[in-house]
Amino acid sequence: MRESRFTIPVFNETLEVSRYLGDLGNAEGNTVLFLGGVHGNETAGVGALNKVFKHLELTNAKFNGRAVALIGNMEATRLNQRYIYKDMNRIWHRDILDDLHYGRLDTRHTEYAELAEVYREFKNILDASKGKVYVIDLHTTSSPTIPFIVTNKTDPSLGFTNAFPMPIISGLTGFLDGTLLSYINDLGHIGLAYEAGQHKSTQSLMKHESFIWLCLHETGICPDLAPDFIQQHYDVLEEELVTRNNHFRIISRYKIKSGEQFKMHQGYTNFQKIHAGEELATNQDGPICSPYDGYIFMPLYQPQGEDGFFIIKPESV
Repeated sequence: MRESRFTIPVFNETLEVSRYLGDLGNAEGNTVLFLGGVHGNETAGVGALNKVFKHLELTNAKFNGRAVALIGNMEATRLNQRYIYKDMNRIWHRDILDDLHYGRLDTRHTEYAELAEVYREFKNILDASKGKVYVIDLHTTSSPTIPFIVTNKTDPSLGFTNAFPMPIISGLTGFLDGTLLSYINDLGHIGLAYEAGQHKSTQSLMKHESFIWLCLHETGICPDLAPDFIQQHYDVLEEELVTRNNHFRIISRYKIKSGEQFKMHQGYTNFQKIHAGEELATNQDGPICSPYDGYIFMPLYQPQGEDGFFIIKPESV
Protein backbone atom coordinates (compact mmCIF):
# COMPACT_ATOMS: atom_id res chain seq x y z
CA MET A 1 0.00 0.00 0.00
CA ARG A 2 1.47 3.33 -1.04
CA GLU A 3 0.48 5.05 2.21
CA SER A 4 2.45 2.60 4.40
CA ARG A 5 5.67 4.32 5.45
CA PHE A 6 8.51 3.36 7.77
CA THR A 7 12.14 4.24 8.36
CA ILE A 8 15.16 2.05 7.58
CA PRO A 9 18.89 2.56 8.08
CA VAL A 10 20.91 2.62 4.85
CA PHE A 11 24.56 2.86 5.86
CA ASN A 12 24.93 6.31 7.52
CA GLU A 13 21.42 7.54 6.68
CA THR A 14 17.94 6.88 7.97
CA LEU A 15 15.39 6.91 5.15
CA GLU A 16 11.63 7.16 5.33
CA VAL A 17 10.28 4.91 2.58
CA SER A 18 7.07 3.47 1.16
CA ARG A 19 6.29 0.94 -1.56
CA TYR A 20 6.74 3.60 -4.25
CA LEU A 21 10.19 5.17 -4.16
CA GLY A 22 9.43 7.13 -7.32
CA ASP A 23 7.19 7.34 -10.38
CA LEU A 24 8.31 9.90 -12.95
CA GLY A 25 7.69 10.69 -16.62
CA ASN A 26 4.86 9.24 -18.68
CA ALA A 27 3.97 5.96 -20.34
CA GLU A 28 4.17 7.22 -23.95
CA GLY A 29 7.74 6.01 -24.40
CA ASN A 30 9.62 3.09 -22.88
CA THR A 31 9.10 2.12 -19.25
CA VAL A 32 11.80 1.07 -16.80
CA LEU A 33 10.69 -0.50 -13.54
CA PHE A 34 13.29 -0.78 -10.78
CA LEU A 35 12.86 -2.99 -7.72
CA GLY A 36 14.87 -2.81 -4.53
CA GLY A 37 14.32 -4.78 -1.35
CA VAL A 38 13.02 -7.99 -2.94
CA HIS A 39 15.39 -9.38 -0.33
CA GLY A 40 14.81 -7.22 2.73
CA ASN A 41 18.39 -7.23 4.03
CA GLU A 42 19.67 -5.76 0.74
CA THR A 43 19.02 -2.09 1.38
CA ALA A 44 21.72 -0.55 -0.83
CA GLY A 45 19.42 -0.73 -3.87
CA VAL A 46 16.61 0.96 -1.93
CA GLY A 47 18.95 3.74 -0.84
CA ALA A 48 20.31 4.26 -4.35
CA LEU A 49 16.84 4.39 -5.92
CA ASN A 50 15.70 6.89 -3.29
CA LYS A 51 18.71 9.11 -4.02
CA VAL A 52 18.49 8.99 -7.83
CA PHE A 53 14.73 9.57 -7.97
CA LYS A 54 14.91 12.48 -5.52
CA HIS A 55 17.62 14.04 -7.69
CA LEU A 56 15.46 13.60 -10.81
CA GLU A 57 12.54 15.27 -9.06
CA LEU A 58 14.57 18.20 -7.74
CA THR A 59 16.22 18.91 -11.11
CA ASN A 60 13.00 18.60 -13.15
CA ALA A 61 14.74 16.17 -15.49
CA LYS A 62 13.33 15.65 -18.97
CA PHE A 63 11.69 12.27 -19.56
CA ASN A 64 10.98 10.38 -22.76
CA GLY A 65 9.09 7.55 -21.06
CA ARG A 66 8.40 6.44 -17.51
CA ALA A 67 10.68 5.44 -14.64
CA VAL A 68 9.20 3.67 -11.60
CA ALA A 69 10.94 2.44 -8.44
CA LEU A 70 9.29 0.02 -5.98
CA ILE A 71 10.25 -1.85 -2.83
CA GLY A 72 9.62 -5.57 -3.34
CA ASN A 73 9.26 -7.06 0.16
CA MET A 74 8.16 -4.22 2.44
CA GLU A 75 7.90 -6.21 5.66
CA ALA A 76 11.26 -7.93 5.23
CA THR A 77 12.85 -4.57 4.37
CA ARG A 78 11.34 -3.01 7.48
CA LEU A 79 12.83 -5.81 9.60
CA ASN A 80 16.13 -5.97 7.64
CA GLN A 81 15.66 -9.69 6.95
CA ARG A 82 16.15 -11.51 3.66
CA TYR A 83 12.57 -12.78 3.97
CA ILE A 84 9.98 -13.57 6.64
CA TYR A 85 8.75 -17.06 5.68
CA LYS A 86 9.59 -17.54 1.99
CA ASP A 87 12.14 -16.05 -0.37
CA MET A 88 10.15 -13.55 -2.45
CA ASN A 89 12.44 -14.22 -5.40
CA ARG A 90 11.37 -17.88 -5.49
CA ILE A 91 7.55 -17.60 -5.48
CA TRP A 92 6.76 -16.23 -8.97
CA HIS A 93 5.42 -19.66 -9.99
CA ARG A 94 2.57 -20.15 -12.44
CA ASP A 95 0.52 -22.08 -9.86
CA ILE A 96 0.96 -19.38 -7.20
CA LEU A 97 -0.02 -16.67 -9.69
CA ASP A 98 -3.04 -18.75 -10.75
CA ASP A 99 -4.10 -18.97 -7.10
CA LEU A 100 -3.78 -15.18 -6.94
CA HIS A 101 -5.91 -14.73 -10.09
CA TYR A 102 -8.64 -17.01 -8.76
CA GLY A 103 -8.68 -15.52 -5.27
CA ARG A 104 -7.24 -18.63 -3.63
CA LEU A 105 -3.88 -17.26 -2.48
CA ASP A 106 -3.57 -17.10 1.29
CA THR A 107 -2.44 -13.49 1.69
CA ARG A 108 -2.22 -13.92 5.47
CA HIS A 109 1.20 -15.30 4.52
CA THR A 110 3.59 -12.32 4.49
CA GLU A 111 5.36 -13.02 1.20
CA TYR A 112 2.12 -13.93 -0.58
CA ALA A 113 0.61 -10.62 0.57
CA GLU A 114 3.70 -8.81 -0.73
CA LEU A 115 3.50 -10.73 -4.02
CA ALA A 116 -0.19 -9.81 -4.45
CA GLU A 117 0.52 -6.12 -3.99
CA VAL A 118 3.61 -6.00 -6.19
CA TYR A 119 1.81 -8.02 -8.88
CA ARG A 120 -1.08 -5.55 -8.86
CA GLU A 121 1.29 -2.61 -9.25
CA PHE A 122 3.22 -4.46 -11.97
CA LYS A 123 0.04 -5.11 -13.93
CA ASN A 124 -1.03 -1.46 -13.78
CA ILE A 125 2.41 -0.29 -14.90
CA LEU A 126 2.76 -2.86 -17.70
CA ASP A 127 -0.77 -2.31 -19.00
CA ALA A 128 -0.17 1.44 -19.21
CA SER A 129 3.15 1.22 -21.08
CA LYS A 130 3.16 2.20 -24.77
CA GLY A 131 6.76 1.17 -25.50
CA LYS A 132 9.30 -1.41 -24.40
CA VAL A 133 9.34 -2.49 -20.75
CA TYR A 134 12.56 -3.02 -18.82
CA VAL A 135 12.50 -4.55 -15.31
CA ILE A 136 15.64 -4.10 -13.21
CA ASP A 137 15.87 -6.10 -9.96
CA LEU A 138 18.58 -4.67 -7.66
CA HIS A 139 20.50 -6.92 -5.27
CA THR A 140 23.65 -7.32 -3.19
CA THR A 141 25.45 -10.49 -2.06
CA SER A 142 26.64 -11.95 1.24
CA SER A 143 30.20 -12.38 -0.09
CA PRO A 144 32.55 -9.78 -1.61
CA THR A 145 32.05 -9.39 -5.36
CA ILE A 146 32.60 -7.20 -8.35
CA PRO A 147 29.31 -5.99 -9.91
CA PHE A 148 27.61 -8.40 -12.30
CA ILE A 149 24.34 -8.93 -14.18
CA VAL A 150 22.12 -12.01 -14.19
CA THR A 151 19.78 -12.49 -17.12
CA ASN A 152 18.12 -15.15 -19.23
CA LYS A 153 19.75 -15.98 -22.54
CA THR A 154 17.21 -14.24 -24.76
CA ASP A 155 18.17 -11.89 -27.57
CA PRO A 156 16.41 -8.76 -26.24
CA SER A 157 17.80 -9.14 -22.73
CA LEU A 158 21.34 -9.99 -23.84
CA GLY A 159 21.29 -7.13 -26.33
CA PHE A 160 20.47 -4.73 -23.51
CA THR A 161 22.94 -6.15 -21.00
CA ASN A 162 25.79 -5.96 -23.51
CA ALA A 163 25.65 -2.16 -23.15
CA PHE A 164 27.13 -2.48 -19.65
CA PRO A 165 30.76 -3.26 -18.73
CA MET A 166 30.10 -5.95 -16.08
CA PRO A 167 30.14 -9.73 -16.48
CA ILE A 168 26.84 -11.35 -17.48
CA ILE A 169 25.61 -14.61 -15.94
CA SER A 170 22.99 -16.71 -17.73
CA GLY A 171 21.45 -20.12 -17.18
CA LEU A 172 19.92 -19.38 -13.79
CA THR A 173 16.46 -20.53 -14.86
CA GLY A 174 17.74 -24.07 -15.28
CA PHE A 175 18.58 -24.18 -11.56
CA LEU A 176 16.12 -21.83 -9.81
CA ASP A 177 12.33 -21.84 -10.01
CA GLY A 178 9.99 -18.96 -9.37
CA THR A 179 12.35 -16.02 -9.88
CA LEU A 180 11.03 -12.60 -10.75
CA LEU A 181 13.45 -12.49 -13.69
CA SER A 182 11.97 -15.64 -15.24
CA TYR A 183 8.44 -14.30 -14.81
CA ILE A 184 9.31 -11.02 -16.54
CA ASN A 185 11.10 -12.74 -19.42
CA ASP A 186 8.18 -15.15 -19.87
CA LEU A 187 5.93 -12.11 -20.36
CA GLY A 188 8.20 -11.02 -23.22
CA HIS A 189 9.80 -8.06 -21.44
CA ILE A 190 13.48 -7.27 -20.94
CA GLY A 191 14.54 -8.21 -17.44
CA LEU A 192 17.73 -8.51 -15.47
CA ALA A 193 18.99 -8.79 -11.91
CA TYR A 194 21.92 -6.58 -10.99
CA GLU A 195 24.25 -7.41 -8.10
CA ALA A 196 26.24 -4.35 -7.02
CA GLY A 197 28.50 -5.82 -4.35
CA GLN A 198 28.43 -7.02 -0.75
CA HIS A 199 25.47 -6.15 1.51
CA LYS A 200 27.39 -3.96 3.95
CA SER A 201 29.79 -2.26 1.53
CA THR A 202 29.25 1.44 0.87
CA GLN A 203 30.68 0.75 -2.60
CA SER A 204 27.48 -1.20 -3.32
CA LEU A 205 25.39 1.93 -2.84
CA MET A 206 27.58 3.89 -5.23
CA LYS A 207 27.60 1.12 -7.84
CA HIS A 208 23.81 0.81 -7.64
CA GLU A 209 23.51 4.55 -8.29
CA SER A 210 25.78 4.37 -11.32
CA PHE A 211 23.91 1.39 -12.74
CA ILE A 212 20.53 3.12 -12.30
CA TRP A 213 21.79 6.18 -14.17
CA LEU A 214 23.13 4.02 -17.01
CA CYS A 215 19.80 2.17 -17.25
CA LEU A 216 17.93 5.48 -17.52
CA HIS A 217 20.31 6.45 -20.32
CA GLU A 218 20.39 3.13 -22.22
CA THR A 219 16.57 2.80 -22.19
CA GLY A 220 16.25 6.31 -23.69
CA ILE A 221 14.05 7.44 -20.80
CA CYS A 222 16.37 10.27 -19.67
CA PRO A 223 17.62 11.60 -23.04
CA ASP A 224 19.42 14.71 -21.77
CA LEU A 225 22.01 13.14 -19.48
CA ALA A 226 25.38 14.63 -20.40
CA PRO A 227 27.94 12.33 -22.11
CA ASP A 228 30.61 13.05 -19.48
CA PHE A 229 28.11 12.25 -16.70
CA ILE A 230 27.34 8.89 -18.33
CA GLN A 231 31.04 8.14 -18.84
CA GLN A 232 31.70 8.92 -15.19
CA HIS A 233 29.17 6.29 -14.08
CA TYR A 234 30.41 3.81 -16.67
CA ASP A 235 33.91 4.22 -15.20
CA VAL A 236 32.60 3.64 -11.65
CA LEU A 237 31.24 0.24 -12.69
CA GLU A 238 34.31 -0.73 -14.68
CA GLU A 239 37.03 0.32 -12.26
CA GLU A 240 37.31 -2.87 -10.17
CA LEU A 241 36.57 -5.45 -12.86
CA VAL A 242 39.30 -8.07 -12.94
CA THR A 243 37.80 -10.78 -15.14
CA ARG A 244 38.33 -10.50 -18.87
CA ASN A 245 35.47 -12.88 -19.62
CA ASN A 246 32.20 -11.02 -20.04
CA HIS A 247 29.72 -13.89 -20.18
CA PHE A 248 29.36 -16.92 -17.92
CA ARG A 249 26.81 -19.71 -17.61
CA ILE A 250 25.84 -21.59 -14.47
CA ILE A 251 26.75 -25.28 -14.58
CA SER A 252 26.00 -26.36 -11.01
CA ARG A 253 24.07 -25.30 -7.90
CA TYR A 254 24.46 -26.62 -4.38
CA LYS A 255 20.96 -26.55 -2.87
CA ILE A 256 20.85 -26.63 0.91
CA LYS A 257 18.33 -29.15 2.22
CA SER A 258 15.96 -28.37 5.09
CA GLY A 259 17.77 -28.89 8.39
CA GLU A 260 21.18 -29.23 6.76
CA GLN A 261 24.05 -27.76 8.75
CA PHE A 262 25.68 -26.08 5.77
CA LYS A 263 28.74 -23.91 6.36
CA MET A 264 30.64 -22.27 3.52
CA HIS A 265 34.41 -22.10 4.00
CA GLN A 266 35.54 -18.54 4.59
CA GLY A 267 37.41 -16.51 2.00
CA TYR A 268 35.63 -17.34 -1.26
CA THR A 269 34.65 -14.47 -3.54
CA ASN A 270 32.65 -14.37 -6.75
CA PHE A 271 34.55 -15.37 -9.91
CA GLN A 272 37.32 -17.05 -7.89
CA LYS A 273 38.73 -20.03 -9.74
CA ILE A 274 38.07 -23.45 -8.16
CA HIS A 275 39.04 -27.01 -9.09
CA ALA A 276 37.26 -30.36 -9.12
CA GLY A 277 37.66 -32.03 -5.73
CA GLU A 278 38.30 -28.75 -3.89
CA GLU A 279 36.57 -28.61 -0.50
CA LEU A 280 34.23 -25.61 -0.55
CA ALA A 281 31.98 -26.16 2.47
CA THR A 282 30.89 -28.67 5.10
CA ASN A 283 27.68 -30.05 6.54
CA GLN A 284 26.79 -32.59 9.24
CA ASP A 285 28.07 -35.39 6.98
CA GLY A 286 31.46 -33.89 6.28
CA PRO A 287 33.17 -32.04 3.40
CA ILE A 288 31.33 -30.67 0.34
CA CYS A 289 33.65 -30.66 -2.68
CA SER A 290 33.37 -29.13 -6.12
CA PRO A 291 32.50 -31.65 -8.83
CA TYR A 292 33.95 -29.37 -11.54
CA ASP A 293 36.72 -27.02 -12.50
CA GLY A 294 35.21 -23.56 -12.83
CA TYR A 295 34.54 -20.39 -10.87
CA ILE A 296 32.66 -19.98 -7.59
CA PHE A 297 29.53 -17.84 -7.75
CA MET A 298 27.45 -16.42 -4.88
CA PRO A 299 28.86 -18.45 -1.95
CA LEU A 300 26.45 -18.17 0.97
CA TYR A 301 27.68 -16.28 4.03
CA GLN A 302 24.35 -15.43 5.68
CA PRO A 303 21.92 -17.50 7.78
CA GLN A 304 18.92 -17.34 5.41
CA GLY A 305 18.91 -18.84 1.92
CA GLU A 306 18.93 -22.25 0.28
CA ASP A 307 21.60 -21.67 -2.38
CA GLY A 308 24.94 -22.73 -0.89
CA PHE A 309 26.92 -21.75 -3.97
CA PHE A 310 26.90 -21.95 -7.74
CA ILE A 311 29.66 -22.97 -10.15
CA ILE A 312 30.02 -21.05 -13.41
CA LYS A 313 32.11 -21.34 -16.57
CA PRO A 314 32.91 -18.79 -19.30
CA GLU A 315 30.70 -18.86 -22.36
CA SER A 316 30.89 -16.93 -25.60
CA VAL A 317 27.71 -15.04 -26.51
